[in-house]
Order: sequence, then C-alpha cells, then structure tokens
Amino acid sequence: MDINNSSTKHLKWQNILFTVLFLTIIGLLAFLSNRYVYLADWTVNNQNSLNEISLQLLETLDAPVEIISYTNNSRIKQSVRELIGRYQQLKPDISLTFINPNADPEKIRSLNIVVDGEMIVSYQGRQEHLTELSEQDLSNTIHRLMRAQERTIVFTQGHGERSPEREANFDLNTFTRHLIKQGFLVETLNLARKMSIPENVSVLVIAGPQATFLPGEVRLIIDYVKAGGNLLWLGEPLQIEKNQPMHGLLPLSELLGIEFLDGVVVDPTTQQYGITRPDYAIVTDYPRHPINNGFSTVTLFPQAAGIERLPTYLDGDEEGHEISDKEEDNAEQSLKSLPSSLNRHFDMTPFLTTIERSWIETSPLKDRVHFSDLLDIVGPITIGMVLSRQIDNELTQKSTSNSTPLSNSKEQRIIVMGDGDFLSNTFLGNAGNLSMGMNIFNWLSHDEQFIIIPTRIKDDIVLDLSPVELSLLGGFFLFIIPGLLILTGSIIWFKRRNR
Repeated sequence: MDINNSSTKHLKWQNILFTVLFLTIIGLLAFLSNRYVYLADWTVNNQNSLNEISLQLLETLDAPVEIISYTNNSRIKQSVRELIGRYQQLKPDISLTFINPNADPEKIRSLNIVVDGEMIVSYQGRQEHLTELSEQDLSNTIHRLMRAQERTIVFTQGHGERSPEREANFDLNTFTRHLIKQGFLVETLNLARKMSIPENVSVLVIAGPQATFLPGEVRLIIDYVKAGGNLLWLGEPLQIEKNQPMHGLLPLSELLGIEFLDGVVVDPTTQQYGITRPDYAIVTDYPRHPINNGFSTVTLFPQAAGIERLPTYLDGDEEGHEISDKEEDNAEQSLKSLPSSLNRHFDMTPFLTTIERSWIETSPLKDRVHFSDLLDIVGPITIGMVLSRQIDNELTQKSTSNSTPLSNSKEQRIIVMGDGDFLSNTFLGNAGNLSMGMNIFNWLSHDEQFIIIPTRIKDDIVLDLSPVELSLLGGFFLFIIPGLLILTGSIIWFKRRNR
C-alpha cells in the first residue's frame, strides 16, 4: 500500500473513529453494569449467596428494613457491605448507614453499643441489636422482628422436671439459648406456688417430671388444655414400680386420648452408628407434616417410650366411618364422668416413628437384649404424636379464669413425646436433634412458616489431596509446563532459523 497524504488522513480518521467507538462501548458497558448485575457463585455450598430460607424470608417482608452499623473500621465496613449487599439484591429497600461511634460517645453509651461494628436492625417500629456478622444471625434477627407478638414458652417446675436454666446433663439450658436466639421468651412456672397459668403463654411445657403433680395442679393444666392452650409433653418410660407411674398426669393423658406404653424402645440399627447401648432409638423417615417439611436428618432418642391412642378415642372407627350424632351423644354420655370426654375434638397424627426392626422391650434391660414375641411390642413405634383441633368462641368462653387459650389462634396444637433426652444438654448436638426441637416449638407457637435458618458449612476451604495426586500436580507444574514452553520455543526458533 502506497503511503500518501490521502492514505495518511484515512488512517488518522480510522484511528479517531476507533477510539471514539471504543470509548463509547466502554461507557455503555459501565452504564449497563450499574443497572444490570449478574453474579455467579461457584463455591461448593454457595457460600457467597443467600440460602433458600433467607430468600423466602425476604420475600415475605412488606416494609423497609433499616440497618445502622456503628463502626469506623474500613475492614468491618467492607464485610458489612458485602453481607447486606446480598440482601439488597432481592430487597432494595433495605438501607444501610454507617455511624462513627467516636463522633458522639454519649449517644453510643445511651444506645448500649458495646461492640465495634454492632448493628441496630429496625423493622416496622421494632428494633434489635446485632453483634455478630453472619447470614445466620442477620436472618434470625429479621425473622424475630417479623413476629407480630412475643412467643412465651413456659416450663413447669417443682416436680423434678428438666430445667431450662440449669446446665446439668439432664437439663435444657443449651436448647433454651437457641430458643432465645430465635426470639422466644422462656419462663418457668411453679403451679403449686402460682396456682394459675399466665394469659400470655404460647406453649406450656411439661418436661419429664420425676415427682407427682398435686390434683390442683393437674386441674390447672386440664383447664388450660380445655381452653385451647398449646402444650408440649415430654414424657419418659413408665416406672411401673411407683404408685403413680405417670406422676399424677393420668387424667391429662385420658383427656388427650393417648397412653404411654410400658417398656423402653430398642433399636438394633443403632449399632451401625457406633452406639452400643440397646435403649437408643433413631428416626430416619418422617411422615408428611409441617414439622417435618424439608427435614431428612437422622434424629436420636435415648430411652424413649412408645405412645398409642386410647381405645376410647372418639374420632370414628378403623374404616374411617364417621360416628353418627346419636352414637356420639351416647358415647359422650357414657364418658361424662371422665375428663377424656373432649377427646373427639382432637385429630391425632404420628410424626416420629421408629423403624420396623425396633421394638418395645418390657423386660429389664441388660447388655444384650432379644425380642420376645410374648412380652415385647414389635415396631414401628410411635414416639411423637401431634394433636390438633379447631376451637371456637363457645369453647373459649367456657374456660376457667385460671386458664386462657392461645391468643389470636383458632387451632390448638399439642405434641406428646415419649422422650425428653433428645433436647437435653447431653444429646442436643447429636445429628438433627436441635433442628427437630426448633421445628417442634415453631410449629406449636404457630410460626412454622420458617422453621430454622441453618449455618452453612464451608466444605471447600481445605484442599485435600492424596500423595499420588500431589505428586502428579507437582510434576505437571515442574516438568510438563516448562517442557511445553521449551518445546514451543525450540520449534519457533528452528522455523525462524530456516527462513
């Protein structure tokens, strides 16, 4: 090509046009990148993305969320921005503000800010402090702020029950901390001293009593149940040698239409999990129920008792035939003297059952146990029963002044379990026990929409290579790549030399 003035001008205008077009394209890409964002998380567990439960939580928010972080540390600010940014991608009306705590120390003290980077999360006039920066804690905080009212869990005390406050192996202090973290208020109640059940009780818990309830205390609990109150009864295997093996709660079991079976559940498959004791049971399959939605983790239940319906339960015959009005009236009349006359109102559903190979051992336990066709009860065994019924205003108005139904709820929810050890400080960390316990309390308090926000495990932070794989990887970088470079350079040199 001949170079002259015309061609020089042509090339000059081409360069100018190319530069203008290039800058225009860069500007458009920058403009589009601010309006449209595409993110891809290639980590094993999507550690840099919100989990599904957090996404569901954000979809239910119908008002803005305000987050104020009190820090002047640039590294903390960056971490906060990264976490909050994940939430803002789905819900843009989540606002984030940083305030330097050194600018107004007096105000910081009045707000009780004690940690650098501590955040105050506000939603619909309610607010809560957040001191730990993680998706788990932030989602739980937003979840608690969404609650329309406080959920109060009351544990009966004074009969050797498991304590929500003590740290002994038998007690429930560790699980209580998780309840509080989820926004529950946990209290204790001595019925003999108080002689009434507070009106704000969301769930009343009877956690494995060891001493007998007084008749007046049992009457308070029965009145509470009749009035529509929610109840969790954590039972234990019956102690037949005692005068009152159910600790005075037999009228309550008759009212609910259930009975605890004699003996302890034995599950031979626990040996596959390295458990040598025969009186431990595991649950691997879960029937369909809101408590079990999305739940597939094995749960462990030490020394559990089986549960069955009472034969007098009045909800129809075995074939599903509805009891006629006349038959119902006659049945109610015949049971008029019994507290179980309200049984027909409850719908029962087993939600925790052991495997078919399990059984109830009625003989004294030894190191080795064997199933007996004559004495033992073959599995599967129900160790968790759900009871529910619809309550109306007429039933509520008949309640006594010492008991009050769950407010703003037309469905009464009760769970009876043959074991309380699975929530104890000793066994709470086994498999899915903690998650199952949280599911139970969320369902009982009518808050099953979000069961639990799990902590995501980072599986890809350690590169685990065998010696052979490590040798191959080292050889690839030390020999193969340098060899390819040398070979390529030699070929190019040889071709240029022969030109």
